[in-house]
Amino acid sequence: MRSTVVIFIIFILSVGFADASNYQIKKLNDSVYAAIAQPNGKVTSNAFFVVTNYEVILAGAHFTQEGISELLVEIGRVTPLPVSQIILTHHHKGFNFLDFDLPEKSEIVVSVHVWQALKGELREFKNPTVVFENALTLNRGKISLIIMDTGPGHSSGDTIVYIPSERILFASDLLFNDTVGYMGEASIHEWGENLDLMERLSPSVVVPGVGKVSDSRSIERFRDFYRAFMTEVIRNVEKGNTLSQTKKEFSLKQYKSMNGFEQFWDVNIERAYKQLKSGH
Repeated sequence: MRSTVVIFIIFILSVGFADASNYQIKKLNDSVYAAIAQPNGKVTSNAFFVVTNYEVILAGAHFTQEGISELLVEIGRVTPLPVSQIILTHHHKGFNFLDFDLPEKSEIVVSVHVWQALKGELREFKNPTVVFENALTLNRGKISLIIMDTGPGHSSGDTIVYIPSERILFASDLLFNDTVGYMGEASIHEWGENLDLMERLSPSVVVPGVGKVSDSRSIERFRDFYRAFMTEVIRNVEKGNTLSQTKKEFSLKQYKSMNGFEQFWDVNIERAYKQLKSGH
């Protein structure tokens, strides 16, 4: 586990040496915006915010101090309304420099799983916090946000945000659009179930954790990759291959050129192999 954390830290830090802005703001409708993490910026995950009649609700994860400062500036260009609530969609344990430097007046909304991850860190969490189980609905005039705790998936606990009236889904890092993504802390079986859940919502607009805004076809594409990846690992496990043999024989030619495939090759195969081998 320590090696996977180190790899992920290196990945986060390695993208931080460019002058480009960290986010590109994309307007989805009159009230909803996506903040897309830029390839050469210092953030690794997309964010999402909703402007209501009297406040702004922000959602996302992997919030660095620089990233959240930039987001507040960008939101200020859209509206003078304050960011009163921030939905933290997940948190990776051991990353004390992420998700803690949030505006102190903002109320943080987290699932029980995310709260447990935050409380296990060395730093004190200073913001007022709302902790929910299963699901929470925020009704804000004409718009409602359904916040769903999907349980373990990409991390020890993931959250998605759905706006049914607009059929807009913020999937956070449960979804990587046309990129492989990090599986080093994944719950293999549960992640697949979460992809099925998101697909059943039939969203018309999908904001992934990484990649461009798309539609439900992005869920289908990532689900197909995910199934193919797991099937190849299962084939090696059932063959009786060791982890070392699995890495040598693993073959997924149709996805080899996919962004992130080579970068996360070792950590992703190792995580899937060990979970499938143990039956957990």
